[in-house]
Amino acid sequence: MSEWLTKQFLAWQKQTEKRQTVTSFAAYLGVSRDVLNQWMNGRRKPSGQSVELLAEKLGDEVYDVLGIARPDPRLQAIMKLWGRLSDEIRQGLFEEAERLAAHGADDKAVAAPKRRSKN
Repeated sequence: MSEWLTKQFLAWQKQTEKRQTVTSFAAYLGVSRDVLNQWMNGRRKPSGQSVELLAEKLGDEVYDVLGIARPDPRLQAIMKLWGRLSDEIRQGLFEEAERLAAHGADDKAVAAPKRRSKN
């Protein structure tokens, strides 16, 4: 992790076309300088929400480097849209997901409906 993160820092520094500090890189990532230093020195590894922050800024490769399964892009898209949905729609989606999960993924009776063409 530390080697990969150092490479990311150097690439970010080059991309900004001026000499940037580890402190400014930490601010860009949304973490403290101390935490970033611990990651870069191999004393700690990011976890939880920190991994999501790194993925957002540096790409999903961070999951591979840490040996963590990448999140499903469809679920990530739903999470981004979630705040724009009404409580009623959120509840409906939740109930539908529970209903589908209760029947099992292999049950053809609960397959997702086909999209209608716009013709």
